[in-house]
Amino acid sequence: MSSLLSLRKSASRKALSYIKPGMIIGLGSGSTIAESFLPVMLEEAGSDVVEKNFFVPSSRQIEFRALELGLRLLSLNQVEKVDVTIDSADLVEKESLTAIKGGGGAFLMEKVLSSISDNLILIIDENKLVEKIQPGSLIPVEVPPDFIIPVKRRLEKELGVSVRIRTGSGKVGPVITDLGNAIIDVPLPEGYSLGQLDSFLHRVPGVLETGIFRDLVSKVYVGTGNGVLELERRGVML
Repeated sequence: MSSLLSLRKSASRKALSYIKPGMIIGLGSGSTIAESFLPVMLEEAGSDVVEKNFFVPSSRQIEFRALELGLRLLSLNQVEKVDVTIDSADLVEKESLTAIKGGGGAFLMEKVLSSISDNLILIIDENKLVEKIQPGSLIPVEVPPDFIIPVKRRLEKELGVSVRIRTGSGKVGPVITDLGNAIIDVPLPEGYSLGQLDSFLHRVPGVLETGIFRDLVSKVYVGTGNGVLELERRGVML
């Protein structure tokens, strides 16, 4: 059986077809971009990518990695639009291409970047592709730390679920994002669609953004043991 890294690298090679000279390219965060897409891009496309494109990172992790690789960077404040953003996801629904993101904690920046991108291309392995995101699946929510407890209490009361403040493995205390916020993980309640939960969360004062990416994904490349599956919002191709 192929390793997850090799599956993601196979999917990354397919995504390279969207990278052309002279583009502004958004970079999502996480290990798939840092360890699969960027190495494959440099191996396959070479110096042309470094010399003829600009990149917009969505986190300090990717910013530092891109600088180590010699890529030319722009910030979100310096661009009106991005030609294509390459990213990954924690879960993707096969039919709708609705994605759950936020395992790495950069989903607010990633969503802003996606919103100004002509195309959002996701790279995942087959373990992250599901027919439907089920009740109980954790939805990341970004909240300023000064009022995380009132927000947590309200969500627990109104949704009837147990909300968890995300804590770090390398430090004591909560995870703090690059933007200085905290993250709470909200289980998808029984009887709620992702769209209903997203709408509800955005009506709660103090919620900055959710990890639900609806109607943003253009295409998904899925690395599988039988090749790369190519999914578009209007259908499925192999």
